[in-house]
Amino acid sequence: MTVLVRALIAACVLIVAHGTTAVAGEYDTFDVEVTHPIGGVWNEYANPGEDYPPSLDVRAWGTLDGYDMSLEYHRNVYLTQSAGPGSLTRYATLTGGFATVAPFLARDTEFEARVMRRIRHHPLAVGISALETWNNYPYPRLHGVGVGIAKLPDWTGPHVALFGSAFFYPAASGSLGPVHATFSILRSEAGFRFRPTGWPVYLVGGYQNEIRSGRSLPSQVRLNRSDPFIGLGARI
Repeated sequence: MTVLVRALIAACVLIVAHGTTAVAGEYDTFDVEVTHPIGGVWNEYANPGEDYPPSLDVRAWGTLDGYDMSLEYHRNVYLTQSAGPGSLTRYATLTGGFATVAPFLARDTEFEARVMRRIRHHPLAVGISALETWNNYPYPRLHGVGVGIAKLPDWTGPHVALFGSAFFYPAASGSLGPVHATFSILRSEAGFRFRPTGWPVYLVGGYQNEIRSGRSLPSQVRLNRSDPFIGLGARI
């Protein structure tokens, strides 16, 4: 881990520990959202793999005494066939070279947990996070710790709340048999919530992106997920 990354993590930990509460806007106390990604996945198995109906996002947001916490479950389901009907799936292996298999429904799944502290007088927060990823094809399960910044979805207007975030994981790693793989992962999103006056239920939509870059791996082993999303949320 580089000195810069260590310094960034240390700075975020200090702000989380000693930050003070922001005063702008009305922050949600607890929200649950269910959305459907409608984008695609570019990786060693698909180029792209368009999201199928089982693809799903579930998010839970909470606020307590100046801290913002969130849990997020993300699932992409897509067909690996990428060269037209009847084509085989040719993919890059972790150790170099290529292999070929029959097309199948790939499933990429992620779980992320964040703890953030609001920055005084701003609807912003910085924090630390943990990420775990897994799938249904020969690829390692990854674990990582990251840092990032978020624009909190405060209801400063009568009906609309904007939000966004960017979190960086410098060394998410895992093993598959004798092969150990490490990736840097950048996850970002931007979106909106629209809530009619007095309603506990609201519309949520936006765009999220994830880029995984392998470290000391073949250049063909990579992932780029690009997902507009739409769904519903509820204040509880």
